[in-house]
Amino acid sequence: MNYTSIKKWILVIFLILITISIVSCIGIKSQINQHLGKNTELVDTSIFKISSNPIAIKNISVLSPDSSKMLDSLTVLIKNGKILNIAKGINITNQYKIINGTGKYLIPGFIDSHVHLKNSKNDLLLYLANGVTYISEMTGSKRHLEWRKEAQNGAVSPKIYVATRKVGSEKGFIRKIKELYFDQPLNYTTEKKARKAVRKFKKQGFDAIKLNGTLSKEIHHAITDEAKKQNILTTGHLSYSIGLNHFYSSGQSQLSHIEEITKNTMEDYTGVVYNTPKIYLKYLNQNSDSIAINLKKNNIVVSSTVWVSESFPKQKFELNNFIKTIELKYTNPGLIEGSRLAKGWLPGNNAYEDIEVKKNPKISEKSKIFWKTYAKAIKIMAKALIRHNVILTAGTDANVTGVVPGFSLHDEFESLKKCGMSNSKILHSATVVPAEWMKSNTGKIKIGYDADLVLLNKNPLEDIKNTKSINTVIANGKLLNRRSLDKMLQLVKEANHRSRKINIDKYIE
Repeated sequence: MNYTSIKKWILVIFLILITISIVSCIGIKSQINQHLGKNTELVDTSIFKISSNPIAIKNISVLSPDSSKMLDSLTVLIKNGKILNIAKGINITNQYKIINGTGKYLIPGFIDSHVHLKNSKNDLLLYLANGVTYISEMTGSKRHLEWRKEAQNGAVSPKIYVATRKVGSEKGFIRKIKELYFDQPLNYTTEKKARKAVRKFKKQGFDAIKLNGTLSKEIHHAITDEAKKQNILTTGHLSYSIGLNHFYSSGQSQLSHIEEITKNTMEDYTGVVYNTPKIYLKYLNQNSDSIAINLKKNNIVVSSTVWVSESFPKQKFELNNFIKTIELKYTNPGLIEGSRLAKGWLPGNNAYEDIEVKKNPKISEKSKIFWKTYAKAIKIMAKALIRHNVILTAGTDANVTGVVPGFSLHDEFESLKKCGMSNSKILHSATVVPAEWMKSNTGKIKIGYDADLVLLNKNPLEDIKNTKSINTVIANGKLLNRRSLDKMLQLVKEANHRSRKINIDKYIE
């Protein structure tokens, strides 16, 4: 074979390899898009003829700005997306649409401080239908920045706060592949690159930077320090390289999950948790108060996500029963079904399900002990945080396995109640507190604040389950009555049904 022939064969092989790579990348991207819901049929929101005319709500009980009590027989005027006036005996002109609030309760719109929007805008309707008028996206992308802009320009949507994807400091080629195709953490391995990334995120318009638990001390410090200089908040996981003792003064302003604390205590605990669960729980009980006091002292905000942690043992060992208790029909089909690259929510293909239960009884028993202890630990830590008035925001981790957008926040309220939080504090954690952390002009029923409100048929201060008795939602001054909210739910359910590849009827009760 002459030199020219060899060159031709090398070129052919090179082109074949390039073609295989391109086809593989297209296939990977297609699978990811399917899983994240990009192929799910979207609801046409233009059918909702939503009024933004001035609104007057008469004779209504209004939640006080500190969420402690209902103020009776008030009139609330709303105009141009703002709360214009709150008082008794206001003269109402003809320009206002009048709502009779007799026997009803007006509270601020709910804020879910920890969600994952993925690729389907249908989720935005689920939030509104459940009274959630503001969400904090915790794996943000340029797509979510565009959705935020659309919401600001009047789209049918809750307000959207967008944090970046997780930021880490790991090295390696595989990490780069995961960054490109799987929305895995963006990794920066030098302080210079990390600081530059912070400035880039700020310029792109992100509201906060999400930190991964794998960050080294040096990169964590570089990011939090530069973020402070750039006036952008930091949130996310608790880095194992830092640990609790150094975390308090690390400069990170929010911790994404209570379970980040308990996972760290498990690392510090010298025993094996499934061998000595009672001793570990005693250890946690002895240390939970000091942890809470230090978090409080350093003004660190903690997003709760208690309900999903409580669901782990159920999803792992009682999945068939668990799956019937959630609003599966409203969940994006791509997430439920999974793909060849990612697990879904259903039995046999669930990300949390413990398949070893059937294979190895000895291993499964250890696993059961561990996960039941894990859930108990979350409750112990949550109680300590509540006891010491740590700044808690109600967050759900919506769209992780088993957590249905919108509906999940009401589940979270009930979990917080079981941990000893008062109804007043729960409402505060889902309105005032997250709004203040996000530096947003919402979360209170107060003159000059954004008109993000929920009208309830029952008093939530008497029973936290009454947050579900939604009569009307007002999002950025736009009126959504019960008929519109029901229509949103119905259309999402129908769009999901038409987009399904797997029938879920047997899981719907």
